[in-house]
Amino acid sequence: MAEIVFAAGVPHAPGLIGLLDSAPDDIQRVIHDMYGELRRKLLAARPDVLIIFGNDHLANSRPRTYPDFLIGMAPVHTGPYEWYREWLGCRDYQVKGNPAVAEAVFRGLNRRGHRMHAQRENLRFDDNVSIPTLHLGLEESGITLVPILQNCTVPPLPDTRQCHALGRSLADVISHEMPAGSRVALLGSGGLSHEPGGSRYWYIDKDFDLWFMELMASGDHRRLLDELTVTRMEQSGSGGTMEVLSWVVVAGATGPRYGTQSDYALHTNFKCGVGAVLWDLTREVDAPRTVRDPGPITAEPTLLTAFDPSLVSHDLVQDLKWDPQLRARFATHEAEVLDRYPMRPEERRAIEQRDFRALYDLGFHPYLGGQLARLIYGNTAGKGATIAVQKLVDSLSGRQAEAYAGDEGVTAKT
Repeated sequence: MAEIVFAAGVPHAPGLIGLLDSAPDDIQRVIHDMYGELRRKLLAARPDVLIIFGNDHLANSRPRTYPDFLIGMAPVHTGPYEWYREWLGCRDYQVKGNPAVAEAVFRGLNRRGHRMHAQRENLRFDDNVSIPTLHLGLEESGITLVPILQNCTVPPLPDTRQCHALGRSLADVISHEMPAGSRVALLGSGGLSHEPGGSRYWYIDKDFDLWFMELMASGDHRRLLDELTVTRMEQSGSGGTMEVLSWVVVAGATGPRYGTQSDYALHTNFKCGVGAVLWDLTREVDAPRTVRDPGPITAEPTLLTAFDPSLVSHDLVQDLKWDPQLRARFATHEAEVLDRYPMRPEERRAIEQRDFRALYDLGFHPYLGGQLARLIYGNTAGKGATIAVQKLVDSLSGRQAEAYAGDEGVTAKT
């Protein structure tokens, strides 16, 4: 019988490496302390394998053929993928995989009614796996890795209850279908609140983040299933906050457990709230902890209401990310590259005029909108990507980063 020996939820904001040194000292301290403590606990647990549930930010599949869960079965996992390297501002890494565990998870979860996909070739990793891999020092740890990338942004997507149920089934697979004595670590890599590609790109919902961290540490899975709705997550950052569902899979696998919260850091240039929860696997919950009131739901999701997965411009962005030669040609002969794609006239015109609002109204996916902006305006960590984000936001609403910077700082754990 295998055993879960470590379980945590962490954020993977891309700036946690490339922009970390330029952040205020107290923000840097939170990040180093948070990941340092998680690394100490992970190594002390002595796992044979770490299964990371991370969000696929449209890095591996096209919107019209998008799997909800994609398991990496490669014998070695390398990253980050070439196009994301300069955006993250991080070095390359290589971590040994565990195809046997990946096969067992793939087989076992499909048998239990969960439609899983798998790939034996190396997946394209961005911040989802790269940030925790580098901060936890997985390369030198000797711990093998099984990455599972999940859909958090292409509708229809698995919601809180479906992700929790997947975690419960994963626990059963670990108990009954992995070699006796195996020690398994679980990590949910995603969130916290943010809106990649939207008019609120700079917005971070501190109140949601603190509520969510308390909820995950409370051991109250009834409230988790009832209150962490798609509408609540979308209100706190459309297309991005739902990344926290990776934590929900891990929580489902452990069952109700108390957790320890890290301090919480809010830094506008990270474009995402930062905090972690580490679950105590030594005892089950007798009485759930008290959790603050999450506040009312006052807005309906808006960014993805017009989403049209069939748009040819989606293929353009995916191909530009995946093909460096095409990307170089686009930079010097844009019209020639656009001629290769049978877009509708209004679709092409929106790209040529850099009119992201018009493109979104046609059904373009906002996450790919953020990536298209970086393909056009710059992709480097810091100034390049920041200019791209501001150009995008200007096209959508004109809001400046400074409008969201007033609440920066650190909130100590309670």
